[in-house]
Amino acid sequence: MQYKQKSFRKVPESFSQLKGKYLIGKNLDDFTEDKLRQVSDKVSWEDGEAFLPSKIGKTSKINADGKVIIRRDLPKESVSQELKYTRSEFYGPDRREVDESTWRTYQRFVRERLPAPNVPVKCITNNDEKFLMIECDSADSDELLLHKLNLALEIFESEFELHVSAKDGFVAIPTQFRFVNWQILPSGEKTQEEIIDLIKSTVPSSHRKTVKPVIEKRLSTIASYQADSIVVGVGGYKGYIVYNFPNKDISVLECDNINNATYVFDLDSWEELSKLSKTEIIESNLAQQRIIHDKSWTSAISDLLSV
Repeated sequence: MQYKQKSFRKVPESFSQLKGKYLIGKNLDDFTEDKLRQVSDKVSWEDGEAFLPSKIGKTSKINADGKVIIRRDLPKESVSQELKYTRSEFYGPDRREVDESTWRTYQRFVRERLPAPNVPVKCITNNDEKFLMIECDSADSDELLLHKLNLALEIFESEFELHVSAKDGFVAIPTQFRFVNWQILPSGEKTQEEIIDLIKSTVPSSHRKTVKPVIEKRLSTIASYQADSIVVGVGGYKGYIVYNFPNKDISVLECDNINNATYVFDLDSWEELSKLSKTEIIESNLAQQRIIHDKSWTSAISDLLSV
């Protein structure tokens, strides 16, 4: 059965009647290469691979980062934020542009971030055809199921097919998937300038022009200490970057979230981290240090990474 529309406001009755596990998705051949790059940063997938889809719209952004609730019932909090701007000044008879930054402190309602669903997309083969699928279960709450349906519409171009596994030939849905959420950049494969350019490209263009340069500067600052290897998040992990420093026996995680922090982990924790969801990485007790994005951040990073 095929569904084609912009979004669901509630779970259709036809889904409420299903029992057990089932799949919603689309044949891989029905995607253009441009669409695959937009959704996953890849153009080909193997059976048994899975990924967190990129943030291309409201639902996929909530899926990757969670939903922010403004708590108007709580007292306001004081927040400081660094902003970058460009101004013109006279340089002799000519004008030139000068980049400067400033810190703005203001009062706002408390922001509460709800956990991200982190629903993955899975590549499953059926009768020699590959499908990109989202797995659903009758045990899912109505809220989670509605999220999955709207996520499918958003990343599958407003249409998807329902596949009840036994009926449609999907005799058994694999229980183990290989998650492809990271790209490793070993030392020596790219120049320092190429690495910094690649890192900057992971910052979403949707950030305000006064904020995006601040995030880029933080990412570039850590990269300037020449990590042995850099691991870049792809798909829904884009914006998360891990810098590995064997000489310090640490891994440093930076992300593009505003008013967040830099996380420092034991180098040996990287393999375990790579298997966690974004929410679990931040909320786990694996970090040995958390460096807040405030006025002392640059000096704290220098103290941490300088020889």
